[in-house]
Amino acid sequence: MSSTSPDHLDQFSRLVDIIARLRDPERGCPWDRVQTHHSLRRFLLEETAEYLDAVESDDYPAMCDELGDILLQVVLNAQIAAENGHFNMADVARSEADKMLRRHPHVFAPKETTTAASETALRRQWDDIKKRERAGRQRGTALDGVPRCLPALARAQKMLTKAGQAGFEWPDFDAALAKVDEELAEVRAAAANGDRRALAEELGDLLFTIVNLCRWQQLQAEDVLQDAIVKFRRRFTRLEKTLADQGLSPATATRAELRRAWEAAKMLEEKS
Repeated sequence: MSSTSPDHLDQFSRLVDIIARLRDPERGCPWDRVQTHHSLRRFLLEETAEYLDAVESDDYPAMCDELGDILLQVVLNAQIAAENGHFNMADVARSEADKMLRRHPHVFAPKETTTAASETALRRQWDDIKKRERAGRQRGTALDGVPRCLPALARAQKMLTKAGQAGFEWPDFDAALAKVDEELAEVRAAAANGDRRALAEELGDLLFTIVNLCRWQQLQAEDVLQDAIVKFRRRFTRLEKTLADQGLSPATATRAELRRAWEAAKMLEEKS
């Protein structure tokens, strides 16, 4: 079925009408009527996280449901903006459609004016188009455009990428790796001095430099850490089972018993 089939358009229009009714000053829902762009921020983040959980589980019914919840947030925010005379849902859709046409000339421009491009060339073209789009806006810094509400690892990586594109870059991976060693030494020094404020600052610097290593290897720091969390959970669960078989728990086991159980969990993972 086409993505622009009548049923799709009808269902979208139905959702827009429902949201407008919920916001009606007299007949609407008391909760929906009092919402603002600011009050809805956390819900958009939560719904996005729930969708990502569904993706990780390959749960397609849940993905469908959570995408609907995200769409609700988009339509609700557009309705609030329309009521205040800023923009409406049609403006949102038009803006995005125009942007996609503008940023994909290799697909939508006349064939005689375009050529097949590599992934690297396409990425460069995308970045160049975005720069031209921002040219008319007031420029502050090369780091503009990194959302403050991104998770810290993703925000750090985007900021480092922008800094690198502006010319602020290590000459090679080994130099970036050496910076991690330098920051780790500063963490040790702050810990030895008992200065908690300095320690917090140095730990932040260390995390930042590790994110940079991920960027150098074309890895997403957010994904790398998420994978590490999954691995830790898997191994810790096995450790708990190993200890339980001995009548122990992480709280009652000795350090030696914990270490043996952890190594056993790692070995089981390697064999599976």
